[in-house]
Amino acid sequence: MRCAAVIGLAENFKDDPDTKSWLQERATQDDNNDVRYMAVRQLAENFKDDPDTKSILKERATQDDDNDVRRAAVQELAKYFKYQPELFDIYHNCAVNDSFEREEEDETNPRRIALEIIIKQFPQHEQTLPLLRDRAKNDPDEQVREFAQKKLKQLEG
Repeated sequence: MRCAAVIGLAENFKDDPDTKSWLQERATQDDNNDVRYMAVRQLAENFKDDPDTKSILKERATQDDDNDVRRAAVQELAKYFKYQPELFDIYHNCAVNDSFEREEEDETNPRRIALEIIIKQFPQHEQTLPLLRDRAKNDPDEQVREFAQKKLKQLEG
């Protein structure tokens, strides 16, 4: 119900100055991870031109205690702030250090998402191949290791 409220406010009252502040608060301080997740998505979609949005997304990508919120923040950064070199470190940090531990087979690992973004947006970066090699051998998640191995084969021929 609260997630629906987040969507409804963001979509229908984006011109109200209180909406952005309320979404920022929900994204950073709400106790419910689903509400933070939805607030992150709605902030990015509706307030991408606000300088605070990028900062909040960067913070949530690295500091949120929920893997879905971290993943959403990384995805929204990549979607709305494409090819920005200063974001490489955020993605790299996520690919190496995100604390995700798989509990169910169909969960999406933020480390994999970060790797996908790096491969797509920074294929020529000097750290991309070394990072893929490292994740192919050392990632604790078998799915991420397999993904990195597959991409390495494609990139290295």
